[in-house]
Amino acid sequence: MGYKDREYRKNSVQPIEDILKDIMGRPNMSKGIYRSRIPSAWEAVMGPPVARVTRNVYFRDGVVYVSLYSSVIRNELMMQRDKIIQNLNNHIGAEIVKELVLK
Repeated sequence: MGYKDREYRKNSVQPIEDILKDIMGRPNMSKGIYRSRIPSAWEAVMGPPVARVTRNVYFRDGVVYVSLYSSVIRNELMMQRDKIIQNLNNHIGAEIVKELVLK
């Protein structure tokens, strides 16, 4: 390891925040990260009452699919679909949720 190698390493130090932004900006890397954050985002955004009646949450191609035990709550949430999408995207920190399907 020569002097130039040490200088390059010394000058290439980046804050971890910049490194994480770079990783999250890569489409292939961010897909899996966002997909794994959707269930916890759903619970955080919707709160414990809705989380208790939620059976399953998953994300595919910009769509969040949610299965609920309660048809009454599902109907209530359908009327607030756009606001829920906006809140999920705000919680995650990226505009990845395009649609919400409630079953």
